[in-house]
Amino acid sequence: MQFIYIHGYGSNRESRKYILLQQQLAAYQTSCPEWSPETDFTTWLNQLYHTVEQEQMVVVVGDSTGANFAYQLKEMRKVQGLQTILVLLSPLLCYDHRLNKELVFTANLKNSLQNIPSPAEALILIGKEDETLDLRQLNPYACENSEVIYIDDSHRLPLFEQYLGLIADYVKRQRLILSK
Repeated sequence: MQFIYIHGYGSNRESRKYILLQQQLAAYQTSCPEWSPETDFTTWLNQLYHTVEQEQMVVVVGDSTGANFAYQLKEMRKVQGLQTILVLLSPLLCYDHRLNKELVFTANLKNSLQNIPSPAEALILIGKEDETLDLRQLNPYACENSEVIYIDDSHRLPLFEQYLGLIADYVKRQRLILSK
């Protein structure tokens, strides 16, 4: 089974979170597809989809802006009847949820993000001290078949290593549920 990590804005495959996840989920084939604000996201998502379209089940972890693309990938796979175990870290679910309005996204990046008011079928980790995103509007009760966990951490999740067990446990439980 494949594990895909989609990094956030300004990050890359050298992300501390990706490296820690690789160690935690060492049994999986891992990848971290690079993107930048200038990426042709339609083509990029289609290429990413085609790299895993033969996989009945994949694990996708998206961080911040990357969580929006991870969710879009999950939805593409769902249309085809393929299963995705999804983990969203400090997710940018709506462009307007950004607290740091001084960080201007390119029109290309901004227009490639979807508005995801109620993410379904995911583990969602939200830092209570998130200084980058306003996730107070997220109603955890509207997130169908999702586990929303509020953690004592900031947007960059400096305590991320503490959550690896939660993520591994969620992946294990979802594999059992989805394989039935």
